Formats: sequence, structure tokens, C-alpha cells
Amino acid sequence: MEYRVVLKNPFKRAEVLRQLSGAAPASLWNPTGSTELLRPFGADTFAFALTPPLPGQSLGFAPGPAPTYETADYALYFVSSRGGQEKDYYAVDQRMLVYDRQVRWAYWEPTVATDELTVTAAQLKLICPDASMANINKHITPLNETMRKYQINTRLRQAHFLAQVAKESDHFATAREYHDGSNYEGRADLGNTQPGDGKRFRGRGLIQLTGRDVYAAYGRYLGKNLTEGTNMLLVEEEPYASDASGWFWLIYKKGKDINARADRDDVVAVTRAVNGGQNGLADRRRYTENAKKAFGIQ
Repeated sequence: MEYRVVLKNPFKRAEVLRQLSGAAPASLWNPTGSTELLRPFGADTFAFALTPPLPGQSLGFAPGPAPTYETADYALYFVSSRGGQEKDYYAVDQRMLVYDRQVRWAYWEPTVATDELTVTAAQLKLICPDASMANINKHITPLNETMRKYQINTRLRQAHFLAQVAKESDHFATAREYHDGSNYEGRADLGNTQPGDGKRFRGRGLIQLTGRDVYAAYGRYLGKNLTEGTNMLLVEEEPYASDASGWFWLIYKKGKDINARADRDDVVAVTRAVNGGQNGLADRRRYTENAKKAFGIQ
């Protein structure tokens, strides 16, 4: 949901931002203690707002929209349903504070326009010259959506993410592991505890999800059962092939903080977090340098 924040006590600005950033998220939920999101009041709900009088008139009141939530220090006014049940957007002092409910993480939205961070097909071709234009065109739109969704929101983060995705997907040629997955059979560390799990949960996605456990975790995030029937095949098709990669990057590997590694421009550290080792490091370096040139990063 998107809200406009009115600071009633400017001296409490830091405390208000701390609360909106999730330090005390329960205060923004309903008084019964459940985890329902705030909802706007109906269109017929009004509060009286003080309006300055015109010359010759007495002080008066005029109806205005009621705040969705209010304390002694600030008030929230509903703006739109942007973000749905995943994110809350708070307009504060001409900036936008975003609270991601999925990962309980707050951040300031970049001041650069979204369009300026959109990666074009031509740029992706410069990053990964080995990729065919057919494959680039297939993935470019969901990749841009994924980067917006999962806080890959600087050019340097994009450079590292796209370099890793390019290598993991064999320059965007596949979103499914070439091996049939039989080598994962019986791998309890991957959650493959049932006969046939190795092949069933082979690597899928532009950054490959492998094993029953990670499919189950991504499915819970999506609200889909990816371990049932043939549902796991969704991960090798767009938009899930790209989305799963962003989920892996930001949420599944949250403890690795891959964005922070990208911010340090550390290809080795990013590769270890994504791949578990340094497999294909030379290509990952090359693609990262190509991306930095394509984006004009010095």
C-alpha cells in the first residue's frame, strides 16, 4: 500500500522513520494483533481539517479524508494500492521509504527514474555477446521486472546480477539444467527424500533452484505448491525463471547479502554466494566488465 506521511511532530522524525522501517511493525497493524494490512477508509469517511480563513471570514473547518492511521507524532493517508500485500510505500519529505514485508527490510527508493534503470536488449547483448537476440528478447522484460522487485536498483548491482545470470543460464540459452538431475537423487541436504526427487527437482531458473527444499521455499513465497504434480516446471518458464533468480538473490540468500557484495564490486564474493565456489569465474568477470562499460560505470 502507498501512504502519504504527515509529520505532526518534526522533532520525532527519526523515531517515525524507525517505526515505518519495521522496527515496530505491529503498531501499523490492527488493534486486535492480527497481521492484516492497513486498508483505506471508505470514500464516505471524512475528518475535519482546519482551514485558514479568508479575509473577513471567521475561522472554519472543511471536510477532508481521514487518516488511515494516526499517532501523536504522525498520520498516514492512503494514496493507492501500490505494492499490494508485499510492500508499503511511505512518501516522506518528497522521498519514498519502502518497507518490504516479505523480507522485513526498509530502504529509500532510488531518486533516479525507473526508466533510467531499465536495461535494453541492446545493452544486454553488449553484456553477453554470446547470447542470441531471440533469447535476449525472451528474457529482457521479466529481467527488468525482477530487478525492480528485488532491489537490484543501482547500475552496479545490475551489472553483477546480469553477469551471474548470463553465466548460470549458459548465456540465456537455458533455464533448465542440462544434466537430468539423477546425480541429486537421495541428496537429503537438498531435501530430496522421495524416489525420483533428483530428476524432478533438477536445476531450473536463470539462476537455478535445485532440490525439493528450495522449490518448496520458493513455492511458499509465491503461494503455489511447486512440489506437486508438474508445477516445478513453471520455474523454467518466464516470468518465473527470472523471478526465481531475484528471489534467490535477495531472499533465499539473504544471509549472504549479495547486493552488498555487488555494492563492493567484488565478483569473487558474489560468485561464491551464487554458485558456492568460483566456477566460471573468468566469464563472470568478463560479463561484469561488459556490463559496467554498457552502463557507463567507471
